[in-house]
Amino acid sequence: MFLNGPRSVLAVVAAALWLTSWTATATDSHTVDGRVRAHLASLRGDLDPRAVATLDRVDGLGRQLLAARSYLRAGAALGERWGWSQAQIDRYEGSALQRALESEIARVRAAFEAENPGYTLWVNPQVRSVERQVERWNENPSVAASAEAMLAVIRREVAMSKAPRPGSAAAREWFSTQLRSAVPTPTPTLAAPGLSRHGRMQAVDFQVKQGERLVAGPSQADIAPVWEAQGWCERLVRAVRLTSARFEGPLVTPNEPWHYEYEAPADVAVARTGP
Repeated sequence: MFLNGPRSVLAVVAAALWLTSWTATATDSHTVDGRVRAHLASLRGDLDPRAVATLDRVDGLGRQLLAARSYLRAGAALGERWGWSQAQIDRYEGSALQRALESEIARVRAAFEAENPGYTLWVNPQVRSVERQVERWNENPSVAASAEAMLAVIRREVAMSKAPRPGSAAAREWFSTQLRSAVPTPTPTLAAPGLSRHGRMQAVDFQVKQGERLVAGPSQADIAPVWEAQGWCERLVRAVRLTSARFEGPLVTPNEPWHYEYEAPADVAVARTGP
């Protein structure tokens, strides 16, 4: 290697300094992520076994942190909110609960069609299994963005000199507090796997169709130009308000004009236990 004057020497020095800085940063990041993983692993004993098993199928440290936050915040209510098992989904098929929901949807659909000739409402009749919730969680862009931001926040906390090393009960409590208090930004458009109300048919997504053509679907990209600009949000709200006291919505945070939560009649029994 030949150096041609002071500028060449400075260039080499600058390159060496940059390489040293980059290497140190990469090493530090790896070390911090290792500590984050160790802290997260220490929480497994505090979580419902179903949540632990689900976390094992979540892709990436950021998404795992985001899901773990929801499980911690759910606390003792997690069992009541957890999605149905396959056995429970099988029992739902043809049950009084399913018939009650379908009847409620039919009333809303009839009112909507009467005020919007040529258009109808479609609702996916399938329960969203925990497995499907995991798949959606792993591929959803809003979850990815929120998970990246969450990981950055937790990295900063773990890297601080006052942060305890993972392993002790005090460290576990400290890390749990960091996760519980962190605010996901942006707000994910999905509930953490296992906690979606779609997993117990306590929520539905209405979609507007014209024949076989989907006019307004459950897509963030459709909110401004379709649901709002074309008035479908207001038309759906009107149909629901005219016919049903069992649907509450639409969802405001995050903004989902198609999402309505459903409360079944008190006299409709549904299995809440079992494999």
